[in-house]
Amino acid sequence: MVNRKGVFIGAYVPNDLKEKLRRRAVAEHRTLSQEITRILEEAVNGRRLPPGAIDRRGPNSPSRRRTSDPLPRRRRDDLPHPSEENPAGEGE
Repeated sequence: MVNRKGVFIGAYVPNDLKEKLRRRAVAEHRTLSQEITRILEEAVNGRRLPPGAIDRRGPNSPSRRRTSDPLPRRRRDDLPHPSEENPAGEGE
C-alpha cells in the first residue's frame, strides 16, 4: 500500500457533485484527491494568485524581450526565415 502523508476525511458527496469534481480534476490534469485538496486549501487559506500575476520587475527595468525584439523573432539556431527570393527558407 502507498504511504500517504495526510488524513482521510470521509464525507457524503452526491454522485453528481463527485462527477463534476472528477471532470474538473481531469481537465486540470489532477487526481480527484488533488482537486479536493486544492478546494479545501482555497477555502481555508484563500485563493492563490495565478502564475505571472505578480510583476517582480523594477519600475525602471527595460521592457520584456517580446515587446522590444524586431519581427521576425527568431533564435540563432532556427531555420532561416522564408523570404520572397527564398520561399522554402533554405540556405541563406
